[in-house]
Amino acid sequence: TKAVLYSVDYSNAVEANYRNNGPHERLKLFQTSIYELPFKKGSFDKVICLGVLQHTPDFKASVQALVEMVKPGGELIIDFYPIKNIFTKVHSKYILRPILKRVKHDSLMSLIRKNIGALISIYKFNRRIGLGVLNRFVPICDIERTLPAGMSKELLREWIILDTFDMFSPAYDQPQRLSTVAKWVKEFGMIDVDAVWVKYHGNLEAPTVRAKKPLK
Repeated sequence: TKAVLYSVDYSNAVEANYRNNGPHERLKLFQTSIYELPFKKGSFDKVICLGVLQHTPDFKASVQALVEMVKPGGELIIDFYPIKNIFTKVHSKYILRPILKRVKHDSLMSLIRKNIGALISIYKFNRRIGLGVLNRFVPICDIERTLPAGMSKELLREWIILDTFDMFSPAYDQPQRLSTVAKWVKEFGMIDVDAVWVKYHGNLEAPTVRAKKPLK
């Protein structure tokens, strides 16, 4: 493909993006808010946002901001953290987030690293004795259902640390029902809306919405 890629991030992660992928004449990096995108509306053939929307202050307004960037005939592709049932937020993540999201990131990472060995042991013990359901109350990421298989012990440990940090560090974490997001996308004028669970890393799934903007 000879597409020109415009990549946006609110944080200084754009610097890491540049180090890893730039410089390149067809890569354009911007550090800005999703609500203040420095582009003319209807500018892009494809607008893709993966793993981000739940971390924005206003999920619905964020979806609308993305829709506005799609040109007539263009396509929107988004995914997000799901609400699966009434028990989604009955979880250590959402129980502890009101406290831990206010902890300085360096301190939070240090806290996780110091305790991760014990947390992994508790997680594995619960699984071994058939009480894996209790792991939703252990402040650690879901090791078996959210991480890819086949990693070395050292790499797996590092991923667990990073994913656990990602559970508690963001200022916002607002999962949504797939049907709700699909409804919003239609409400903002998109057509051919396809709301499905997409598999990745073998047995994992992410709620994903694809849609097109009508030509007129």
